Amino acid sequence: MRRFFNLWFLAMIRPRDAYDQLLTVPAPQWGLSSTLIRFIGTAVTSILALHLLNKRPFVPPNITFLDESNYYQAEIFFLPLFGIAVWLLASALIHLLLRLFRMDSDIDWIMNVIGFSLLVVMPVVWLVDWTTIAMDVYGANFTIPIHAAVSIWEVALMAVGFKNIERLSWFTSVVLGLIVKVGVYIPLAAIFVR
Repeated sequence: MRRFFNLWFLAMIRPRDAYDQLLTVPAPQWGLSSTLIRFIGTAVTSILALHLLNKRPFVPPNITFLDESNYYQAEIFFLPLFGIAVWLLASALIHLLLRLFRMDSDIDWIMNVIGFSLLVVMPVVWLVDWTTIAMDVYGANFTIPIHAAVSIWEVALMAVGFKNIERLSWFTSVVLGLIVKVGVYIPLAAIFVR
């Protein structure tokens, strides 16, 4: 466990070194652990706080059987499932695209890169979310731009990971990171996550 947290910290300050070391850890176990930490951590802190404070989603829910008054209560439970589903879908899509273009691909390592990249940024996201919730300014005007900026960081991390692990060009690595965030994660989050 100590190695996991050391690598997590290293990825914040020296991502290339961290992703070199990611090659030596169990795959896809670290990707799964990273995904669970990110989404369970968010559910039991930020989302639980929003529920306990009786906050309403700042964007109306797309899931029609959940109204605004109980959306955060339900999200505490479905956010980790959403995270696992998006992680699996994005990993499978990247693996499929690489195979379609006749490039080498190891889905286990792809799962590690995506899961770990989504976790590395979370201390910043959690700090911003908790601060804005505590200051009662959590909402579309502040939260969405911060999360968009963090998404750029996530794409960059994924690009470093894909470049190191799959030995791809920088261009291809960045495109794959964009596919994960802009093609899979953000559209699905826009539907399900508030």
